[in-house]
Parts: sequence; structure tokens; C-alpha cells
Amino acid sequence: MMQRFFLSLLVWAYSGIGLAAADVTRGKVFDRFITIWLENQDYAKVVVDSSIVDLKRQGILLTRYYAHTHPSQPNYLAALAGEYFGNNHDDWVRLPENVATIVDLLEDKDVTWGGYFEDMPGPGYMGNASDGSTGTDGWDYVRKHNPFVTYDSVTNDGERLLKLESFDTFQRTFAAKQVPQFVFMTPNMMNDGHNTTLDFATKWSHKFLQPLLADKAFDEKTLIALTYDESETYSEPNHIVTLLLGSAIPPALKGTQDDTFYTHYSMLSTLQANWGLHNLGRYDVGANVFKFVADKVGYTANKDPENLPTVNNSVSYPGMLHNDSSVRLPIPVPNMKLVGAGGLGILPSIKAAWSGAQTGQTPYDGGGRVFDGDRNPPVYNKPADNSP
Repeated sequence: MMQRFFLSLLVWAYSGIGLAAADVTRGKVFDRFITIWLENQDYAKVVVDSSIVDLKRQGILLTRYYAHTHPSQPNYLAALAGEYFGNNHDDWVRLPENVATIVDLLEDKDVTWGGYFEDMPGPGYMGNASDGSTGTDGWDYVRKHNPFVTYDSVTNDGERLLKLESFDTFQRTFAAKQVPQFVFMTPNMMNDGHNTTLDFATKWSHKFLQPLLADKAFDEKTLIALTYDESETYSEPNHIVTLLLGSAIPPALKGTQDDTFYTHYSMLSTLQANWGLHNLGRYDVGANVFKFVADKVGYTANKDPENLPTVNNSVSYPGMLHNDSSVRLPIPVPNMKLVGAGGLGILPSIKAAWSGAQTGQTPYDGGGRVFDGDRNPPVYNKPADNSP
């Protein structure tokens, strides 16, 4: 593994560029997806903020978008893998190489991707934290806001690891019109609002987004999701603001709102529907697809989770990454029988990686229910398909 990493490093260093230009894999609704994450604010406060109100005029407000639990880290992990594995803390965690992510699905269909993290000290940095540009003598970059480095399936592959870069690199790729087709971005701890205020973060976001929202900023149809990782108030049901922006938004929908129920898993299902991707066999299957995308691709399975009234999105369910050893569980087996929003089954490489455990019980049934560590813990059963 180490030899492969250094070989990839040499190839990257001598190529003269970070992310090479590549042919675009066209999507059904958008050709590029950029998600930018802010920190820890309640929906009711954010939705009336002046900077957010102005941005709303240019996009779609998702009024019923919910994070999964607290604190930050599990929500970031969930957005890549369709699962947070019981994580209920921000300490260092790792997940083994057989746990696949959106990266595996994208690469299978030749969709380019990259992660950009403000004040990350160097490509592929895997440290816990680093001071950066703010001069506050505090951490600017933090590992817990970079979910890619938790997954060995990313960090054990040098080429993948080197696609995790800084905002400075993003600005260069943006200027050169070489931005990958899937982009995950987190500002530093000041600009994301973690160590500052709601107003500070939304003003930063408004300024940062203007070049990305300008006419002809991208040659391809681009969808941008500005979201929060979690709410501030734990007694609330983790209701957060998410805005959809960019050239992929139909003009008639700008300034509107979408009242469909969503979670961070909806990013995964939407990507699958757009590019016809396989699925991960986890909670990505059954998550609602962003409505304007679902309408265009003919996806009709969106619905409210049947257990929604009793869900407590502030308590993590049992799992491998829980800090209470009494509720730790092995990593659940993906459900090999599910068909996702892209119309395909589980990614074949995932099926091969878990071939020895295909008969094991799984909590993933594709039904779209939401689970917690309170009254709705995951229920394990024999794997079954998700046919109506």
C-alpha cells in the first residue's frame, strides 16, 4: 500500500497539474455537483438570515432537510457512505477498506471527483488538525470535517488520497475550468461558523458563492448544495437549512421551496438518479431524491418515512464507532438485493468485497425509514429486495 501511495505521489508531482481535465460524464439533470458544508445552526435562525434570504432568490430552499445525529462527524461520514456506523463523537475514527463510499460509485461510471478543505496543509493530509490562515492560534482545518480520510478505501489508494486538497487548489481548478464533477467542500473553522457566528458564516458563504453562481461560471450544468451539518439545539429534531443553487436549477424554480423530506443520504440518492449509478446497499437506498431531479428523471418513490413522527435525530444508534463499548456492533453487511435511485443494484465490487457475508442479517431494507438511538434503533433482518 505504501509503495502504491508514493508511486501515485510521484506521478501527481511530475504531471504538472493536480486534477487533470477529463471528458465530462453527462448527467440526466446536472453535470456537476458541489456541496459546501457549514456548521451547527438551527433552521429557524438561518432561514431568516439576510445573506441566506438573498441566496434563496437564486435557488430552491429545502424546507424539510434533516441531519442524522450529533455531533458533527457522523453527519459528514453519512454523506459519503449512506451510514454513520453508530458514531456519536468527533474523535479519530477509521473504517476498513471494505466499506465503500460515493467515490466507488462515481469512479465506476467515470465521474470525476475531488474534496477541498480550507487550510488543509497539503494534498492528502491525514492529521487531526492544523493551524491555517486565520491567525487565531486555533485549529483552522480539522479532520472531523473531512470525511474522506476516515475511509481506508480512500486513504489506502494514493491516487484517491491526492484528490483531497485545499481551497487554493480549488480556486486554481475553477479558474482553469477543470473542477471535478463531484466536489465536497468544507470551509475552515472560522468561515463555517463553528468558531464564529451565524452571520459571519453566511456572509462568507454569500461572498464565496458569487463567482460560482455567475453566468458562464461553468461550461456544464452545475448543481450546488449549501448545507449545514447539524442543528445547534439538541432538543430540536436536527432541522437544518439546505439551499440548491447553480445553473442546473430551472429558471422557473429559482426563488421557490421544496417541502419534501430529506436527509444527507438524499445527496447520495440524487447523485445515483442523475448519473445512473449503482448503490452502496445501505441507507442511500430509499432516501428521497431532490424533487426537481426526481421529476426530470421519472423517479416516483419519494415519500415521508413511516416512522418520522417518533424519530429523535439527536441520538446515535448502536454501531462500530459508538464510544460506549456496550452498544458497539460489527459493521452491518450491505444488502446485496437492493435497487437504488439510479435503477441499478449494488456496485459489483461491493458485492465481491462482502461475498463471504451475503447471508448475514442487515438493517438496510430500502424502505426509507429513519433510525436513531432512542425509539427507532435499526432492525436487522435477512436481506430482501425493495420491490413495491
